[in-house]
Amino acid sequence: MYMNKRRSHRFGILCDGLTLVLVLYSAAWAQDVLRVQLTGLELTAINYIREVIVPKFEEEHGVKVEIETVYWDRRMETLLIQTAAGMPPDIYMSGAEHILELVQNELIYPIDEYWYAWEEADDFFPATLGSSTFKGTRYGVPIYTAPRVWWYRISLFEEAGLDPASPPSTWEELLAATRRLTRYEGDTVVQQGYNLTRFNPGDMYSSLQDFTVFLWQAGGELVDPETLKPLFNSAEGALALDFMLELIETVKGPAVNLPADTWNNFAFSRRAAAIYLAGPWIPADIQRNYPEAVEDVAASSNLSGPEGSGSVVFSDWLGIHPNSPNKELAWRFIQELTASDALLEMHLQNGSLSPRRSTVMDYAAAIPLSRYMYESMAFVRPFPVFPNPDRAASEWFVQYMEVLEGYIGPGEALSEAARLWEVWARELEETHS
Repeated sequence: MYMNKRRSHRFGILCDGLTLVLVLYSAAWAQDVLRVQLTGLELTAINYIREVIVPKFEEEHGVKVEIETVYWDRRMETLLIQTAAGMPPDIYMSGAEHILELVQNELIYPIDEYWYAWEEADDFFPATLGSSTFKGTRYGVPIYTAPRVWWYRISLFEEAGLDPASPPSTWEELLAATRRLTRYEGDTVVQQGYNLTRFNPGDMYSSLQDFTVFLWQAGGELVDPETLKPLFNSAEGALALDFMLELIETVKGPAVNLPADTWNNFAFSRRAAAIYLAGPWIPADIQRNYPEAVEDVAASSNLSGPEGSGSVVFSDWLGIHPNSPNKELAWRFIQELTASDALLEMHLQNGSLSPRRSTVMDYAAAIPLSRYMYESMAFVRPFPVFPNPDRAASEWFVQYMEVLEGYIGPGEALSEAARLWEVWARELEETHS
């Protein structure tokens, strides 16, 4: 959840009002208990942690480890409540663009002293570290990574007379391939040449994430990395948004309905979409539910816009709460949880991707399609950090939907979204000054 001025004030009142609670509980909290909060992992992966990693760690260190799971959209609120009550987790999981709000609200402990003394730190792909680093300081250790690549179905390319060995490498080629790969039945698209799920209308996260990829390819930036001011209200931003709109029109044509696509029923996996900018959920779904299709799927990370190529990577990570009385023990548990063998088994259970180089060969042997994502790690960039990420993404999405519905143009939408982002940035500066 975002931390606006009102919530920050409310958080301060809670902290003041519960000082006595913190004093009463701190002694019990520190006694041989390590509290770990996880999010975004499947039950099989959580069970592996509880049944394999935790017992071994408890025996070696004489401590009890308590694993708590929370839903992604409740993790920040839960963290705030537990912190105010004086009982935050020693270790918790976060990711993407959320490091800024954690630093601003003093909810994350810098780990440079541990990280740079750890001989295994160099085993993590550099691209996975951006989500847990802010202005040069390390705050977390990656546990999961999700580079976005353009998956495509080989057989659908062949049926359309396209060479699957040469997938689209430019915007123009992508539009041309999309036209040839899209099929209609009456007013329904039965095969999307390009899967529109993430940005038509998508949701407030996925549409902004995909826009950022095309913005980079157009030569633009989402925010200034130093001032965190929005930069997407630019000629490059308008070009990227125009391209997304052209992709939408190329697929929809005269149709009004698109193939169903949900987390339990991917159009791409069912051959109802030919190209899809997506992450590890695609190879995991193919491997589990459509194993006969493994040889029919390939991916590319080499799409270029007018000013360059590349894509985005999202990496979730484990951090230490600054109020933890068990920081040394917390660091040791993070090391255990992110060890190569632990990450390999955990992600095979979870259907996600390990962030360590040493796991690549074994992981690709178990899930062959994962090699495309590992090959992309040299080209992907971490998603940018920006203030009030949930609120900002929500308002960007509001303006984006206004464009999709024909109420305003791309330039007006980007201008209004940028204006609001600047207002919130000022609010945060005032709140934390």
